[in-house]
Amino acid sequence: MPIDKRILILIPLVLSAFTHLWNPAQFPSFHLDEGVYIRRALHTLDGLGPHDPDSKFDHPQDTTSSYDHPFFGQIVLASIFKVINYPQSLISSPDSASIEGLFSVPRLAMGVFAIIDTFLIYKIGERRFNPTIALYSSLLFAVMPSTWYTRRVVLDSIMLPFILTSILLILETKIRPNYVNMLSLLSGISLGLAIFTKIPSFTMIPLLVYLILQVAERRQLLSKKELKTIGMFLIPVILIPLIWPTYALLSGDLDQWFDGVIWQATNRQSEDKTLFDVGFSFLKSDPLIFILGAIGILYLTIRREFIGIIWIIPYLSLLYLVGWVNHFHFILIIPILCISVAKMIHDVPNIVHVRKKETVVSSGIIIAIVLFGIISTGILISTNLSYIQLQTASYISNEIDHKDVLTTDNKNSNGYQQVTIITGPIYSWIYKYVYEHEGTFSHIRDTQPIHTDNIILLVDSLYKRLTSRSDAENQTQLARLSGIYNNTELAALFEKLPASYSKKNYPFTGIDSADSGLTASEIRKNY
Repeated sequence: MPIDKRILILIPLVLSAFTHLWNPAQFPSFHLDEGVYIRRALHTLDGLGPHDPDSKFDHPQDTTSSYDHPFFGQIVLASIFKVINYPQSLISSPDSASIEGLFSVPRLAMGVFAIIDTFLIYKIGERRFNPTIALYSSLLFAVMPSTWYTRRVVLDSIMLPFILTSILLILETKIRPNYVNMLSLLSGISLGLAIFTKIPSFTMIPLLVYLILQVAERRQLLSKKELKTIGMFLIPVILIPLIWPTYALLSGDLDQWFDGVIWQATNRQSEDKTLFDVGFSFLKSDPLIFILGAIGILYLTIRREFIGIIWIIPYLSLLYLVGWVNHFHFILIIPILCISVAKMIHDVPNIVHVRKKETVVSSGIIIAIVLFGIISTGILISTNLSYIQLQTASYISNEIDHKDVLTTDNKNSNGYQQVTIITGPIYSWIYKYVYEHEGTFSHIRDTQPIHTDNIILLVDSLYKRLTSRSDAENQTQLARLSGIYNNTELAALFEKLPASYSKKNYPFTGIDSADSGLTASEIRKNY
């Protein structure tokens, strides 16, 4: 009895669940931006609004604007946290297990998004090509090493399912001609929300318009109908992101908004991460998808299938022009790389003129790649790269738990708890929003006054980077940090676990993207 093809989708979904939900807290290490977005979500969850004023400290101080990205990312995270009663459901003793749980939950949410992405990629492949290509492409996305990029709590991981949904809804109009305008409107809403999450999503507009025109041409729709369909799509794409500057205008922050947006777009080249640097890192992380994906997009283009080239060229051009790129910026192009590879492999028998057992040949190639991918990814995601960070967070949590008893006798005359905590955003959200510790700096750069005699200072790679590259920083704050450092003593030192792997051996050749580079963490205090 033949297997129902609809059941086959369960295979990539199960594999995706493993690769994106296994060992969430320990791999990869925690990126600075993850702490930023979790903090902003908890700020929103506390009913303080979608805009966190402390965001002005999340970037070099050559701009003091607190506007860098739109609000929908933290709204989505805050909504998830509200539904699952996070972090209240995990607050217990500040031991390592509890701290790991606090870090794990937001990443598990990203893992669920990745599973949804896997399903959406299947449906896109099915609607654009056929169920076999759909299965191949979703399998590749489920298991290949580069998809660990989606494990981090970053805006790119949140916006991807909205972009994929937008594409799928347009493709759906091909089989639902009576609902073209409604589906186009819903597609526009989905892409509008993606742009409201992160502005570079707007580079997908050419792709969506191209798909709309393709579908319309096949149905021989009148020009007025085509224009109406495009209009139904573009209206929410334009209006939804305008919520962000409108909020700034109504808050009296429009000048600050312009300053922040212009800085994000033009002033980050000095951070020394270019498109080519990160592209080379991607190549080391996942050479199979990188190389085959590039060939696959070229193959599609030669076959006059332009979805791949229109998907990646506007986006990569924007990254090149901005001049600052990080590994998670490549999340947006991984799906089309997988789809392109799947289409090319599906066509291999025809390319090499194999007329018999076409499906067997293509499936054999895919099975070999999937086995290679699941083994490589399984080895990679089982690595503990967050040891220092988890131990650091636990130590400081225990310190404030013992030092600060919430009674009037243990507060100073201003009502502040006895210890001021100065850390980076990877940790500060725990003390500020989970343990509600009032004397917590949101960032090393935070310039709020210190109201306590006792201070805990975390000296890690972020601290060293800010104090060594001081040209774009607040000099008064740097002087204060230097004074605090000189008046505190080392209380604890956490060092990186010995590596059980060599970076020269695959799949660890690209592990630098997954590793924060943190080799030691010093906790200093003056009491």
